[in-house]
Amino acid sequence: MEEKTIQGNGYRYIVDHILDSYEARVKVVAEVMRETTALLKRLSEEQAEMALHLRDVLAKKESLRKKDFDSLLKEIVVRNLDREKEVNEILEGFQIEQGELIARFRDILTGNEKIKLSDFRALSKQILERLDRREKEISDLLRSFHIEQEEVAASLRKLVEKGQQVRTRDLKTMIESLKLRRLERGGEVGHLLNALGKVQEEVKLRWEKVLQGYV
Repeated sequence: MEEKTIQGNGYRYIVDHILDSYEARVKVVAEVMRETTALLKRLSEEQAEMALHLRDVLAKKESLRKKDFDSLLKEIVVRNLDREKEVNEILEGFQIEQGELIARFRDILTGNEKIKLSDFRALSKQILERLDRREKEISDLLRSFHIEQEEVAASLRKLVEKGQQVRTRDLKTMIESLKLRRLERGGEVGHLLNALGKVQEEVKLRWEKVLQGYV
């Protein structure tokens, strides 16, 4: 007996449910990621402003040459640029990948790709597991970068608060402290990343509930 396809015998509405669930999940996850990257950009801009202020103060109070100041902060600046590039590339890859998966679901829905019901169940499970892994990879990356950015901003803020009393040795101490913190990474992430985890669980349960009725 020929096995049923997903397009036949009324099973098409299963794909409708799966596609709606998947698109909703990708949409919310993408929005959380956009908000998080916007937050990281604001932190980066705040850091740049504080660094310029400190450079001017130390140039006047300690005759620290601007190129020497820039040299001291070079490692932090370069690391931030590298991490920003990494984040942008990974997020772009995620959006392309999810777009391709949604396009494939649409091909199945419209009948452009014929697939057996049992194969569709297996495919749906594989796609969900892949999405889980990708979300975790990206959230871990954003979490790590967010913590670093918060630490740099907080450290620069403390130096700015010293006003005219800030010294070059304070800047050097800050830089060494940040290096140590990277080796002892820990702490909490912002509420945006926590929201990502909640959304992931909620939509995952919705997806699995749809599938369970047809296993």
